[in-house]
Amino acid sequence: MTLRAKIDALPKSCGVYLFKGLDGKVVYVGKATDLRSRVRSYLRPEGDVRPTAPYLAKAIADVEFIVTGNEKEALLLENTLIKRHRPRYNVRLRDDKAYLCIRVDVRHEWPRLHMVRRFSRDDALYFGPFSSAKAVRRTIRTLGAMFPLRLCTDRTLQTIRAPCLYHQLKRCSAPCVDLVSKDDYRRMVDGMLALLRGRTDGVLRELRDKMGGAAASQEYERAATLRDQIDALEKTTQAQRVATPDLKDRDVIGLARRGEVATASVLHIREGRVLSKRNLGFRTILPDGAVLERVLRALYRPGRIIPPEVLVPDRPEDEEALTADLRKRRGGAVRVYVPQRGAGRALLEMATHNAREAARDAEGDETQRRLLLEALRVRLELDTPPARIECYDISTIQGSDTVGSRVVFQDGREDKDGYRRFKVRTVKGQDDFAAMREVLSRRFKKDESRPDLVIIDGGAGQLSQACQVMPQGIAVVGLAKAKRREKKPERVYLPGRRTPIPLPADAPETYLIARIRDEAHRFAIEYHRRLRRKRTLKSELDAIPGLGPKRRTVLLRAFGSSAGVREAGAEELRAAGMPENVVQAIRAWVEVKEGPEESEG
Repeated sequence: MTLRAKIDALPKSCGVYLFKGLDGKVVYVGKATDLRSRVRSYLRPEGDVRPTAPYLAKAIADVEFIVTGNEKEALLLENTLIKRHRPRYNVRLRDDKAYLCIRVDVRHEWPRLHMVRRFSRDDALYFGPFSSAKAVRRTIRTLGAMFPLRLCTDRTLQTIRAPCLYHQLKRCSAPCVDLVSKDDYRRMVDGMLALLRGRTDGVLRELRDKMGGAAASQEYERAATLRDQIDALEKTTQAQRVATPDLKDRDVIGLARRGEVATASVLHIREGRVLSKRNLGFRTILPDGAVLERVLRALYRPGRIIPPEVLVPDRPEDEEALTADLRKRRGGAVRVYVPQRGAGRALLEMATHNAREAARDAEGDETQRRLLLEALRVRLELDTPPARIECYDISTIQGSDTVGSRVVFQDGREDKDGYRRFKVRTVKGQDDFAAMREVLSRRFKKDESRPDLVIIDGGAGQLSQACQVMPQGIAVVGLAKAKRREKKPERVYLPGRRTPIPLPADAPETYLIARIRDEAHRFAIEYHRRLRRKRTLKSELDAIPGLGPKRRTVLLRAFGSSAGVREAGAEELRAAGMPENVVQAIRAWVEVKEGPEESEG
């Protein structure tokens, strides 16, 4: 799906959007009450007047989104994601402050409200975080007028001997001098906690009646004050699900079905905050329990991080064996459960909402991919649309460190589990044809899934070598890169034809096969550079007498490169575990490399 089509398919919901560059890194994080409308504005010249907007629009290669329940959740989630990804086009925050929270230690004899910026594991009650500090402070003032709890610190409470000014202003019930009983004070605390938990209907109704009465009697200043109190109370007590005060690590899995396509949306929550979202989609007719088991096993494959809690919308099949396996691999307790109420249920609803949106997008995306693969079938004269496409490329410099790569696209999307690297063993010198022949021979000796289409990066010569070693019945084409100087388009070579097929520059199928070829090229070059860098480092340090492979590895781990070894002093080398004779040999090698110092004069 093209970027434009992806943006047009965004939901008209409140949430956060993440723009990504060509390298897959997040370049901008923003929030919106209408995701589709806001993101579309970046593609219009008059849509965003900020100076950085034109540069940002050019940098966008992909967009992701997370749907939230309200604007407050979006603002809090945006703050978390900016601090995590540090996108280049977002304003750099000069501090790392978090949003305000309200803390109430109900274990204290005389609890009080106070504002903090971080949750702590101290068994106190936390409300928030809140996106508006102004609204929080105004709400605390409103609550103070309704429930006159103490405002002083614990130390002041223990030392004061007479009621303070706040008591005279009726903002404090003066527990410091026993002017309120413990039972009455606890009732005030319970009432205040009920309001902070969102049970505000009665209070808001009373405030609105007072505001209406003040306006009717032309007490407009008092009516405005009451209006601000109502607004602050609504903002502060608005439910939010993007941060939880228990600071737990958990994953929340929402599930949505559209026909035979199931989509799971996974919210990764770390230390109580939503950090990222991941979507998993597949075609199946299995019931939800079986689908969830498949999702959990795919999500927590060996080597993946397993949190202590996993929230799911239904009980997965074979739950006991699955949980036991997760516990064994995590090395600790793992709880997989269906939340019925409270914050867990709210998080599950948020994940389910995201899964529904992802399922809707996947349905449109699948239709686009099906049409795209059909267009590719027609263009390349294939019998069926190519579901599995493999592409091969060779990378070398003057015959050294020759490597090959394979990338796999399944149904028009990357399948990175199918990527493979090949170190060419039998070819000496610069011979790309022989290298391609070796790579394909090794690939098709293995009993793997047969591709519907094989793309060879190169022209007629590379294609002919491929046809000699590939099994019968597999479609294969050669793709020659467009030449900018000659203004030639991408050209496809088919077996048995001397004349290539030119591909229209703006056709979607051209973008697809060019993208597959470029991915194979990137994958091969990355491997080639890694081998060349490793060989270069080894060849430099091989010149040091008495330095074997194990000590060479120790030096590279300690100092990072041969340049780091050259800059290291004798004491640093000894600290890295090098014996005295090796230290002296390294220092002598450094003097030879750097040459004698020039004398002055």
